[in-house]
Amino acid sequence: MATSPPKRKLRNFLLDARFQLKFTSYVVGLTLLVAALMGVFLWRTTNILFRETEVAVEARSRAAETSKELSNATLANDLMQHMDDPAFEAQLREKSAAIDRAYEAEEHAIIEARTQLVHRQQVTLIALIGGLIAFVVFIGLGVIVSTHKIVGPLFRVKRMAQDVAEGKLKMPAYGLRPGDELKDLFEAFAGMIQALRNREEEDVGKVQAALQLAERTGASEDVIRELQTLQAQIKARLG
Repeated sequence: MATSPPKRKLRNFLLDARFQLKFTSYVVGLTLLVAALMGVFLWRTTNILFRETEVAVEARSRAAETSKELSNATLANDLMQHMDDPAFEAQLREKSAAIDRAYEAEEHAIIEARTQLVHRQQVTLIALIGGLIAFVVFIGLGVIVSTHKIVGPLFRVKRMAQDVAEGKLKMPAYGLRPGDELKDLFEAFAGMIQALRNREEEDVGKVQAALQLAERTGASEDVIRELQTLQAQIKARLG
């Protein structure tokens, strides 16, 4: 009865750590280069937009100051024209206070706009750096998982080859996982082992027949012992 595949653990993804990490470093390096170029382009583009916004804010500030100066000049002109009007002094104070209030409100709005602009710049920078780091980490993990689908089958084939080299003709307990690559190689190697097992089983039958014949014909103990040893060795290879 075939056993089920072992449960996947995090460390199992690095079956050949040297190859997988080396290949991942190449891909991550290339990804960093491309991502850095894109990041520089995006940062320069956003900087241009931020500078244009800052220029607009500065223009708004200068416009507010100019408006205040013109309003004060208008009041001064009105004052000259109504020097002999005692009631105009109260109106002048009211208009001057209104101009100051409007200017202060505009200055407050400009300061708020500058604060928001700086905040947006900081958020944009953090988002670019965070996005770059997340992208590189995602690519690195993706490469490790992808190479695992190649290294996993190669690792299985390597172990099968070691068993054959040690004289063990064991068929794999389970096949490859869905999504694994190199299935043709794995199946070809498994087919080779099965063919070797078939030959060994035929040899077991031939040795068994020769042993029975030797026992019936009264062969020497050395011959019988030799055949029994050979039979045991072949059965040991079959597992």
